[in-house]
Amino acid sequence: MWPAVQRVPSMSLSGSDSPVNHNDSIDAPGQLHQQQQLSNGTSQGYGHGGSGSGGQNGERPTQNGNGGAGSSGSGDVGSPSGSDDDLPQVEAKMIPLSVTISRLITYAYTELVTLVDTLPARAEAERRTEILKYTEHMSDLLTKLLVLVRWAKHAPQIQKCQNVIAYLDSQNRYFEYAVDNIYQTFMSMPNVRLRNYDVGNATDILTTGSYQRLPAAIKRAVPPPRLSKRQIRETLAAVDGIIRGRLLRGEAVPLAMRRYVIGNGRVVFTVPGEFEATLTLLQFDSSIPWHIVSINVLVAGDKSLPDEQQIAVNTWQIVERAQHILIQASSSAQHPAESNDDADAGAQPRSAPPPQLVQLYDFMHRQCFTVLLETLLKQAVVLRQARWENLLHVEMGAADRSVLVLRYWTSSRSAAAAAADAHQAPGDRSNSIVFHISTLPVPRLIHASALEGPDPGDPEFELIEHDRRNLIPKLGLTIRWSAHAGLTTPKVWTRTVSHADELSSGDTDKGSDGFDLVLDSSSVNVERLLRQVTWRHACAILKSLYASMVESQLFSAAAVELLYTATSGMCKREHELTLDEVRACTAVPVLRAWYRQGEGAVDISVDTYTGRLVVRASEAVATSTSLSESMVGRLTDQLNRQPWRVAALLVDMRSSLALADLDCLVYRSLGLRPQISAQGAKPPVLPGFVLSGISQRAESAAHPSQVQQQQQQAQQPPTSGMATNFPLRISQPEADALMREVAGSENPLGRIRFYMVEGTEGVEEQVGPVGSAKGEWYIMVAMTDRLQFRLVLLNPHPTDRLLYVVSQIIS
Repeated sequence: MWPAVQRVPSMSLSGSDSPVNHNDSIDAPGQLHQQQQLSNGTSQGYGHGGSGSGGQNGERPTQNGNGGAGSSGSGDVGSPSGSDDDLPQVEAKMIPLSVTISRLITYAYTELVTLVDTLPARAEAERRTEILKYTEHMSDLLTKLLVLVRWAKHAPQIQKCQNVIAYLDSQNRYFEYAVDNIYQTFMSMPNVRLRNYDVGNATDILTTGSYQRLPAAIKRAVPPPRLSKRQIRETLAAVDGIIRGRLLRGEAVPLAMRRYVIGNGRVVFTVPGEFEATLTLLQFDSSIPWHIVSINVLVAGDKSLPDEQQIAVNTWQIVERAQHILIQASSSAQHPAESNDDADAGAQPRSAPPPQLVQLYDFMHRQCFTVLLETLLKQAVVLRQARWENLLHVEMGAADRSVLVLRYWTSSRSAAAAAADAHQAPGDRSNSIVFHISTLPVPRLIHASALEGPDPGDPEFELIEHDRRNLIPKLGLTIRWSAHAGLTTPKVWTRTVSHADELSSGDTDKGSDGFDLVLDSSSVNVERLLRQVTWRHACAILKSLYASMVESQLFSAAAVELLYTATSGMCKREHELTLDEVRACTAVPVLRAWYRQGEGAVDISVDTYTGRLVVRASEAVATSTSLSESMVGRLTDQLNRQPWRVAALLVDMRSSLALADLDCLVYRSLGLRPQISAQGAKPPVLPGFVLSGISQRAESAAHPSQVQQQQQQAQQPPTSGMATNFPLRISQPEADALMREVAGSENPLGRIRFYMVEGTEGVEEQVGPVGSAKGEWYIMVAMTDRLQFRLVLLNPHPTDRLLYVVSQIIS
């Protein structure tokens, strides 16, 4: 074993080592063999000029620190005398003393010349200061140089110590290199050894001709021969028989999974609209759980939708969880006592856990409903960011994500902003569709009656009832639709289904009242669902408007029609709609109101995106010139704010149209213009001033001072004695009496016109000291359910010049 090699710490002052002869040999541990030959080698010292030759025979050349070269030649440099020339010369980071002195002298001279050149331009005090600074600085530098020169006398001894340290450090590295290589050789020796010859197996092969000593595990690793097609068919048929026998000998199969197919050694259970599970048996023992081959979730989004509205279902994770449930169910069935260990001695033992296929169905049933809600959620979120922006709110409630709420028509300008009951809370007026995964009620016992229940002491009957309840679904999907916008009576529809495929079959009633939401779980499309709901809601709104118009008796039943415009453009009645048109919601509902029978009508529809009521001139008749766009826009805004006043608003519009047509007719035929409407209009300058024909009534009929006084009073609010907001200056009692007699007390002033008839002269009456005045005839037109005309004679008041007196009314 090699002895430990003592390391010599490196103490080089210069930080570099000179190489030595690689042919040095180790004579004994810790000692160096000094008899070393340097063939044609040179040792360089610290000299002045010349160059040295490099070493040979494996030696590295040494470098001269100052360009000087040592003596070259050959000789016995490795003699036992131990010459200093055998040591490596360390000259790195060294500067000759002469260079230091020369640089200091040059620096002192340069600074002195600079000082001499700059001192004449300075003041006396500054010159003295600069000279003092220069003297002190140079004194410090010369002092340091003196110390350095005195120290240089000992430089050879220090140089020799550095050379010795470098030599010892290089020798120490050679020792480490040798030891490392010896250890590596020791570690690699086992790999080059030869194993013993296998004499025993060689003898067996030479004597018997075969290998006799193979391990028994090799036989298990060799695959058996492949089965033929006939054997495969026979094996699969046998597995099919075992599966069929297990299902027929008491295997509890849920009612929803009774549709299955056995073939190719497996059984495929299909639950329409939810999932398809393929199972098989790995062993033929009844205690062995079913093995899941694959599960295909049938709930998916519409294939025509983009990928951003599709949801990815991790089928592999569902298979793993379902297989774990089957294993746990099989273990619980084999050890039922373990599940009742925590029950008290006197307590009733808990019922047995559900069978394997029952637990598998319960798990997959909930998974399918969850996938359905997640698909609806993702599609609704994408729609809210696109076409239904600010018109659709999406909420996923509950911690288990079992409640999904879709709120539509959420804009403040939609019909949802108008409530029939002002005291109704805003939250109660929301239009929403709520999907909730709920627990179905427990079915009633088979032989239960209103008089007496089942016998609690019959354990066999309780077991039968428990098994029966296990076979039916325990979870269902509850859908609740609440419609409040534009409806006097809110419409609420609720339905709970136990299977997803029940949503794809709607109500057989093809009318719009028999609403039943249709949702295909294999092709989920939330926009199609919203279109169904908003179409039904629009139909309900228009039906409510239709009923309110008929009940108001302002419109006859023949003047209001509820039509449905098909895609072909043909208008149909509700009973003429086909079932496909109702389910597809392609027929647009329209409420047509005839404000002039056979001559003019407006169509009222609902924008299914915003929920706003839209009014436009009907295409059934030629467009009326009296029905302007501003009038239609004003009617639309009023109808969206107060949809329950549709009859009154249409009557107002009809009255405005009739009076507008009358004004046009009177102006064209007689050249008369109506008195300015009092509502929102400025009062005339003088009482009864109107524009009639092309001439204006002479203002000279009154005294100029009285005209100025009337103008000042006209700019002030009307006095209590005058009729407020009335087109003529008459007293309030006479105005009320005139309205009751002609137009009715409920008739607004906007439905009245006064036309002054020129060329007629009344009876002259003395009016105070001013003079006499004549009465004037007016044609009064009032619009109720029909146009009513009156001739009204107004005479000046005997004492008040600002008032008129109704003297005569002629029908």
